[in-house]
Amino acid sequence: MADKRIEGKKVLLVAPQTQFREEEVFETKRILERAGAEVGIASTEARTCRGMREGTVEAKVAIADVNPDGYDAVVLAGGSSVPALFWNDKALGELVSGMAATGKVVAAISLSTVVLARAQLLEDRAATVYFLPEAIDELKNAGAIYSEEKLIVDGQLIMAEGPEQVRGFGDAIVSALAG
Repeated sequence: MADKRIEGKKVLLVAPQTQFREEEVFETKRILERAGAEVGIASTEARTCRGMREGTVEAKVAIADVNPDGYDAVVLAGGSSVPALFWNDKALGELVSGMAATGKVVAAISLSTVVLARAQLLEDRAATVYFLPEAIDELKNAGAIYSEEKLIVDGQLIMAEGPEQVRGFGDAIVSALAG
């Protein structure tokens, strides 16, 4: 994807405040920045976020304080804390719904795909999620068509099964932003 450039594009990368998957945050951020995007980090509150392997990232803004007009895409990272921190986060659901409604890129990896399901974005669409029976049930209960595909691109919606797909996930986001 080295030939795709997305200068001037702003991406909001949302990380759980604890137990995020480092590769899903750091590698996705690196891919987007190498292509020219400006990447901002958000979480449930503005704070230092800690990963599953003790990596850290600074969230500069709380999800509830995000102005979606300032971003071209929102990317949700995964981690073991996602069910507890993201699945019922009303502000996060409203953010992804609003951005999808205006045609912006909405991407989720791993367990964060459930946020898209709960935001009613996946009805009658193929969707993937990290293999956790509860997460698969969440997708199906929201009307999604669960797929074992590792990466799904459906227009401006991008989903990846887990951390092993982070390179393809990042490249898909770059392609969607490049038009």
